[in-house]
Amino acid sequence: IMLNSLLSVAQSPTPHPIFQPIHSTPAPTVTRDIEQTPTAHVPSLKREHPFLNRPIAINSDNTHWVDQTYPYGSTQWGTKDVHLGVEFVNPRFTPVLSAADGEVVYAGSDANFLVGPYEDYYGNVIIIAHDILSLDDKQIFTLYGHLDRVEVETSDRVTDQQRIGRVGYTGIALGPHLHFEVRVDDPFDYTLTRNPELWLQYYEDHGMLAGFVHTPDGEPVMEHRLVVRSDTLTREVFTYGSDRVNIDPIWQENFTVGDLPVGDYEIVMLDSGGRVVYRETITIEAYKINFVDILLDE
Repeated sequence: IMLNSLLSVAQSPTPHPIFQPIHSTPAPTVTRDIEQTPTAHVPSLKREHPFLNRPIAINSDNTHWVDQTYPYGSTQWGTKDVHLGVEFVNPRFTPVLSAADGEVVYAGSDANFLVGPYEDYYGNVIIIAHDILSLDDKQIFTLYGHLDRVEVETSDRVTDQQRIGRVGYTGIALGPHLHFEVRVDDPFDYTLTRNPELWLQYYEDHGMLAGFVHTPDGEPVMEHRLVVRSDTLTREVFTYGSDRVNIDPIWQENFTVGDLPVGDYEIVMLDSGGRVVYRETITIEAYKINFVDILLDE
């Protein structure tokens, strides 16, 4: 489940200092007003939770970016099973870091221990329990898969940004990369994931776009292509490709575009015949989720 990483920004950003450090105690809620027109689906007040560090160190090669070719909820244009995590594409042996303080609940091979859809799915894998609750009061766990080397043991306490292993391509991986998940409630249930990009700290002067694309009766539109573009970059994304994908209980999104530099962006959606069915210009503000509610009449 690895393709070459498509990086959208040339310069290597740094995490914004207002979100440092991450603590192992339940993190305070960041509350922001949402300026979009209220709808039945979009509450007038939403809360953010950028409480996790990147599991790959900030570096000049930009391999700490979330890979954009196979994001959370994607089926990669219908060619793969729906993705319930994100990828960090890196050379073999790249250090993997804990995303926050916590306790290791599993470390080792999953060849004879089920933590995914079938055994030997993640290969060498680490799962960490964090003293952080989701906004619906569920404990948060992070998973690190396809490791070449595991450098912690089950029951170990780890600290934020501690090295816990090395990137590899064990399990079903087709090449070296880190598969990273956020789970809630049960660390061993791969169906209980959430979108990791909603949990990662912002880069300096960057924000995130998230939204809900739906029909007039409120049903989510699956696998619909969106193009998000500014004067300097273009991102292509699809809405979540399966009802197996868990939305955030507060944001209720069905697509995200993370790590966007601040500025004005145009959102364009086309139908199967290439006709524009939605177009809007929005401003991405720094250190926040910029949410859009998109109604498709068709």
